[in-house]
Amino acid sequence: MEQKNRLEKDVSEGTPVVAKYGWNDVLNEPFEFLYEFGYYTKYGAVVYIKGERNMQDSYAFKLEQLRLATWKDLDNFFWGR
Repeated sequence: MEQKNRLEKDVSEGTPVVAKYGWNDVLNEPFEFLYEFGYYTKYGAVVYIKGERNMQDSYAFKLEQLRLATWKDLDNFFWGR
C-alpha cells in the first residue's frame, strides 16, 4: 500500500514507468516492459507504449503493477546508451 501511495504522488503524464505482468518461466520472474505513464482511470493507470498519446498505443495496469523506471532500467530497455 505504501508503494502505491508513493507512486501516485511521484508520477505524472510522461513519467517513465516499468510495468510487470505475466510470468517468464525461463527467468522465473514477471515480464517487465518500459512504458510512459498516462493517466488514472477508475480501473487503474493507463500507460503508453509510444509518444502519440492515443488509446491504440496504451495499456491499462493496476498501480501495484507499476514502478518508477530507474537509470538502470533505461540502460536495459534502450540500445545505444
